[in-house]
Amino acid sequence: MGIEALAPYHDWFLLIHILAAIVALGANVTYAFWLSIAERDRGHLDFAIGGISRIDRVLSNPAYAVLLLSGILLMLAGEYTLAHPWLVVAIVLYFVSGILSVTQFTPAIRAQLVAGAEGPGSAAYLAAARRSRLMAWLGVTVVVVIVFLMVVKPTF
Repeated sequence: MGIEALAPYHDWFLLIHILAAIVALGANVTYAFWLSIAERDRGHLDFAIGGISRIDRVLSNPAYAVLLLSGILLMLAGEYTLAHPWLVVAIVLYFVSGILSVTQFTPAIRAQLVAGAEGPGSAAYLAAARRSRLMAWLGVTVVVVIVFLMVVKPTF
């Protein structure tokens, strides 16, 4: 049951939601490439980590905020409700993704930057780089599952 005054704007909310998802997921996918640049040459580590940080600040985080807002507006517009299990799972995964980003990915990137001072061949750096890469791909995987749920809308 939605707010009828929002119903005429449903398609606009949906467009904004889809565009925000494209920006957020697209930006996240680039992290693996930035990290591979950092792994190949320590001289690029600061640049790569700075690039990831800037992409997060300028693209990913705002896109995820727009996703949340537009998703709420879509629910208020009335087509989908929390009675749809796929939507509930997608919302839970959205928050899991955010928690993973704040508690795992960001600290892993910081640790990689600190360990880079020892050199890209050091055991500490290699462990930090593995963790950063793993967290980047884990985050992308969670978001891809969310996109799957939003597009396919499976019945459980």
